This record gives sequence, structure tokens and C-alpha cells, in this order.
Amino acid sequence: MYFCDDVDLMVWEPGIFGEGAFAHQALVKSAAATLTGTALVTGTGALGPVLPGMIVIAEGGGLSQLLEVVAMTDAHHATVSALRGRADEAAVAGLVGGSVTVTVMSFRPQIAAIGDELLGLLGVASDREDASISVERPRGFRMASVFGTLAAIFRVLAAADGAGTVVAAKRDFYEKTYADVRRNVRGKVHNREVLAATSELIRQ
Repeated sequence: MYFCDDVDLMVWEPGIFGEGAFAHQALVKSAAATLTGTALVTGTGALGPVLPGMIVIAEGGGLSQLLEVVAMTDAHHATVSALRGRADEAAVAGLVGGSVTVTVMSFRPQIAAIGDELLGLLGVASDREDASISVERPRGFRMASVFGTLAAIFRVLAAADGAGTVVAAKRDFYEKTYADVRRNVRGKVHNREVLAATSELIRQ
């Protein structure tokens, strides 16, 4: 289950979207496109696997900018925005425009893995086996997912050859923060057959 989006990670750590260690997770790589204000258009249908909440790296005119995917019209057209304070705010045109190349690299695999871990705290198996599972009246899931995912990402980066002390410090910070915030996760798990109250979770 996905309890946060790539844009939530960008708020904390925009640099991770350029990390070569995760280049294999690119959904779009250097596709030609046109960016007019907040309207992104490709002629190749390259945006097929892209979803709202993902991050586009747009490059053109000597500039590079991370943009949030606000909405998808089809595999050729998307609405994108510079970082906003709230999801209900109007999309904001970025600094990059005109003819650009776009790359989309998503951390949804890591987000999903942390979602499985949070579901485990509620005493249920991963929703990969049962897509009908949902969490009702969730509290704390988004931030727990953000910090858990960032901890997982920086564990990988810290293990790489030549990783510096800053990366290790970020790993330690996000691991501690994740351990703290997940103690406050609350919710009810619902699927087609079971409604289980889980207001008190295992505290670790």
C-alpha cells in the first residue's frame, strides 16, 4: 500500500532523484517534450507509466528543475508544477520551459515496501496479496511512510563505496525519526471480509 508519494519525499530530500544508485527505477529517461507553463507534452507517449504525485526532472536551456506531476490527461499530456505548499493549491509554472527533456524516476517500490511494514504493525499481511485491504481513519501513516522510505533509501546510499559521513548521518536521522513516528500510527484495516479495530498498536 502506498501511504505517500514521490513528491512527499522531494519536500525533504530533492537530491535523491538524481542518485545514480536508483537509476534502474527510471520510468522515463531523457524523453523529448515541450513544457509551456504547467502543461507538459510529449510526442512519444512516454508518459504512459507516470502517475500524479511522481516527480519529473525537466532539463532545458541550461536549467534543470524537479516538477511534481499534478495530473495526467493521457500518455502524452500532463500538468506539472513547481513545489507547492499544499496539494489543493494551483499548479505553479517552473523556471524551465520550451523544448525540454524529461526523466521520471520513482521510489514507489520503496514506498510500497514501507507500506507493507506499516500494515504489519496493524497485524495484517501485505495488500499485494489482497488488493481489497484499505486503512480507514488513518493517522500518522503519511509521515511514517515518508521517513521510513527515506531511511531505506539512505541505507542503500550509505552502503555504497565512498559514501560520506553526511549520508550516514542522514540514514541515522531518518531511521530514528521513522522509529519515533511509527509509534503513533493508528487506524482500522478493512477488507471485504474483516473489519478489525486496531487503535492500540504494538509499541516498539
